[in-house]
Amino acid sequence: MEERESEIFQSKLSPFEQLLDTFLKQADKYENGDIDALETAILMRKDYERLEIQMNMRKQWIEENKHSIEEEASKFPEGYKGYKVVLQSRSTMNFKNIPEWIKLENAKKEFEAKSKAALKMVEKGGLNVDENGEEIPLPEINTTSFVKFDKLK
Repeated sequence: MEERESEIFQSKLSPFEQLLDTFLKQADKYENGDIDALETAILMRKDYERLEIQMNMRKQWIEENKHSIEEEASKFPEGYKGYKVVLQSRSTMNFKNIPEWIKLENAKKEFEAKSKAALKMVEKGGLNVDENGEEIPLPEINTTSFVKFDKLK
């Protein structure tokens, strides 16, 4: 009976509200001890993967139709249904064709490798100095943690 009422309730909700309701139910089941954290996380991860596919499909459709969207939106300079829609362009610079940039980029990579090697030496109890006895600056270490989900084959 309760499951049928839930289905009827779900059908009256917008898709966004259904997603929120599903999330809240999953979290409540965990909080009430009806399901463990790992099972809850897997359910949520599967939801996340489906949502990501849906978002990417929508982004792709908008990208493919951007000129038509912009043309129609230009008829509504004050906005349309709560959105001001404009087509924007952005230019980025690429320096990879400039020999001096390549030289500097390679020098940066060499410096990073030297600094990483010095850090490993310090971790093993050694000193962070080069062959001339000059101190090698050590990189700053920032550590974050997260839950990683690898799909099994």
